[in-house]
Amino acid sequence: MSLPLLRLEGGPGWGRGAVVIVGGMLAIGAGRAEARGVPSFGPHDVQTVFFIDKTDDHNRVDYALRLDAECVPQGKEPLFPYWRVFENAPPVRTLNLGWWEYVAYGLSEQKIVTRSPGSVLLRVQLKQLARPIDVLVRRGEDGVCTTQAKTTIARQDGIEFISVHVTLSKVIKKVLFVDVFGRKLESGEAVTERMSR
Repeated sequence: MSLPLLRLEGGPGWGRGAVVIVGGMLAIGAGRAEARGVPSFGPHDVQTVFFIDKTDDHNRVDYALRLDAECVPQGKEPLFPYWRVFENAPPVRTLNLGWWEYVAYGLSEQKIVTRSPGSVLLRVQLKQLARPIDVLVRRGEDGVCTTQAKTTIARQDGIEFISVHVTLSKVIKKVLFVDVFGRKLESGEAVTERMSR
């Protein structure tokens, strides 16, 4: 796995711009997070397929999936990240990512691998997680769309992928290590993998 090569200062709702340092290059995001808008969800979209959280606050980046009435992924980039803001809740708010945050939380690839009546397999690749994630999308008899993400965790294939937790140093906000969480499909047993720089 590659770890994020960046430092983040602040988070959604900052009163100042965000600072991201990538490979020695500096990018400064202008303005407050509230100015960037909120994501919109359709009636068949799944709002959380998996998520990334971190130690510097209670907010997290969730990955939602745009789906039509037949539970088929829609658009060129159907899986997309957005902030779920738990700080100062209730209410919990949602915000679009700032352009600079796509370096840490964006996707480098997504494509439909297989499609059959009632199910679709979407393969995605996060920019900062060096392993593919397969998202199985199904349409239930009640018409409700469901998803299940699977990847390799702790050298075990086909593990249900739940989340990533990023532990940051307290002083300069650099990544110390990353934990990937999942569970075995058959037994429900938790599976965790820790990666450090």
